[in-house]
Amino acid sequence: MPAAGLALRLQPLPCSKEVLPVRGRPVIDYLLERMEAVPCDEIRVVTRSEKRDVAEHARARGARVVEARPESVGESLRAGAAALDGERVVVFGFPDTLWEPVDGLARLVERLGEDVDAVLGIFRGAEPARSDVVRLEGDRVVAIDVKPERPLSELVWGCAALRVRTLRELGSEPGLELDRLARLGRVAGVRLEDPFLDIGTPEALAWYGLSGEA
Repeated sequence: MPAAGLALRLQPLPCSKEVLPVRGRPVIDYLLERMEAVPCDEIRVVTRSEKRDVAEHARARGARVVEARPESVGESLRAGAAALDGERVVVFGFPDTLWEPVDGLARLVERLGEDVDAVLGIFRGAEPARSDVVRLEGDRVVAIDVKPERPLSELVWGCAALRVRTLRELGSEPGLELDRLARLGRVAGVRLEDPFLDIGTPEALAWYGLSGEA
């Protein structure tokens, strides 16, 4: 779980973005709950040493904390997968997003086979221009448009299951490598429940009616 961002768009905040109370609980708990439902052998939360509230909360939930100072989401993901065998299956999502169902990540793992390199959870996004928009044909993702100014679809990806060897190939912007794989026919998509909510800006919190208060 990449949780090392500085949340500059949401400042000032009384706490780290990942532990901001949303709907009565720290927002990170929604993704932790979905990882626990897989179930994962181990949950790793990548965060900065100064984000003590994130580290303490993650440890209290039984997760392993990986301290790092990544400059991108891709670096954060690779830090979390350090020392894992390349054939291990991993899942990831984003701790400032809300989506259903609770067993969504488990469904992605079930679909991951030798015919694909990655499986993405697909949702109808409330703000697709702030996400990676996907083109879906059957159960295959055939293209990904990274944060487009003019989205051609409302469908976005918001979580993933893949093997460590594939995760290590993701660059600073995972959507770009996933797009390359999609155009080779190597990415599957599983439709999950709508909508996909990204609470990463004050406008989004207000739009969704999520005040950031318990």
